Amino acid sequence: MKYGSMVGMEQRADEAEMIITAKIDDDFARAMAEPGLAAAKARFGRTTATRLSALPRHPAYNKARGFNQDDAHHLESICAFFADAALLPLIEVWAGDASASLGRRLAHAGFYAAEVNTTLHTRPGRPTSTPPGIEIREVTPDDDDTVYLATLFSGYGLTAEADSAQRAMMAIEHRSPHLRRYLAYIDGRPAGAAALYTARQRGYLAGAATVPGMRNRGCQSALIQQRLHDAADTSSYVVVTTAFGSPSQANLQRLGFTIAHTRTLWRPLQPD
Repeated sequence: MKYGSMVGMEQRADEAEMIITAKIDDDFARAMAEPGLAAAKARFGRTTATRLSALPRHPAYNKARGFNQDDAHHLESICAFFADAALLPLIEVWAGDASASLGRRLAHAGFYAAEVNTTLHTRPGRPTSTPPGIEIREVTPDDDDTVYLATLFSGYGLTAEADSAQRAMMAIEHRSPHLRRYLAYIDGRPAGAAALYTARQRGYLAGAATVPGMRNRGCQSALIQQRLHDAADTSSYVVVTTAFGSPSQANLQRLGFTIAHTRTLWRPLQPD
């Protein structure tokens, strides 16, 4: 890869991740006020580390994001941040920061590259084209959000008994003052939920799920298009994250998104 291309990738990554980091800062500021979640956040140079002891098996809440060569000397402190809560350290490296030397540093510390996710981006403002039979309604801050949250929880398969901590954290994430929330209805029944986070003239498609019995009927495509349309009011740039090579990525690219960069999650190698 040419040097100019690498610099361009770093710039795209920084621009894309700026809004995602803003949302994480927002969510964890409020989560840390809930003692039952045992949430914590720390900065190590440009690296942002978050942990949520109530949900130890959820990488989205428990990892160090944006680890890079300049912050490599913080690796021991980052690992200690997670060890203090009896959590395994997970390290996320963005494509523009990846290098052989950083990979060797992580490998020598006992980490391996476990999975790859991608951040995609696009410009907002496309006209919506809702499939027949689907109605999109916005849930305003003044509305009762019970149906919205119930639809979201159902889409993620969260039950009240077994997943109370995750439901509590997800409710925090979806009650941000910077969030616009949407429900998709099919034949008058709530079928899908999704959110748009906006800050710093950027938009982030943050969280979306469809009720199992309503899947493959166009809800998420309709919700994506509605959010892109509405994001034009405040944002010049919209991002979203998903697993690399997933059906979700293919769907997003069909709707006009392109890859900003990839993110590799490094996990500690565990004994067999």
